[in-house]
Amino acid sequence: MTVIETEQTALHALGRKIKSRRIALALSQEALAERAGFARSTLSKIETGNLSPTFEILLKLARGLGTDLAELLHSGSQSALTGRMIVTRGAPGPAVTDDNSALSPLAPQLRGRRFQSYVAEFTCTDISEFGPWNSHATEDFLYVLSGDLVFVSEGYEPEVLAPGDSIHFDGAMPHACLASPGQTCRCLYVFADRVG
Repeated sequence: MTVIETEQTALHALGRKIKSRRIALALSQEALAERAGFARSTLSKIETGNLSPTFEILLKLARGLGTDLAELLHSGSQSALTGRMIVTRGAPGPAVTDDNSALSPLAPQLRGRRFQSYVAEFTCTDISEFGPWNSHATEDFLYVLSGDLVFVSEGYEPEVLAPGDSIHFDGAMPHACLASPGQTCRCLYVFADRVG
């Protein structure tokens, strides 16, 4: 199976999961789209596997469905364990990608946690090619694993972070995460929904 076929299979599986959860909650596409804060046509394309949702759209969908992002993205069966320990060995789960990044979940089978964790790969190196800046109602933390991270945000000068450096920031602040030219930047990305 090619990478494109694998991505299409994952998009269709995600779409089926979203539709199944929506139906289980007795929500129409219009009702879920309204709860999530985006157009019904966008939801329709996601449910049919014809649109790869952005990170912001996935966050909105998870909230609209009353779940967390890790549970929405988890493709395996429910764990029989009731404890709060999950060990992830080797590579993280399948990545959610857009034009600027790839987010691979860590321990997605753990339900009801207060924070989410990912390995993030940032590939865009030019702010003029980034597109709309990110903004989401979360508290965010990035720890640079490899490559250099260029963190650009509204109201602050750009910060260049090297491996071992970290940044904690308000995700609602418009921001963009870039790699230095000729590099891919890998980070541990941890975020939690804002309280209050």
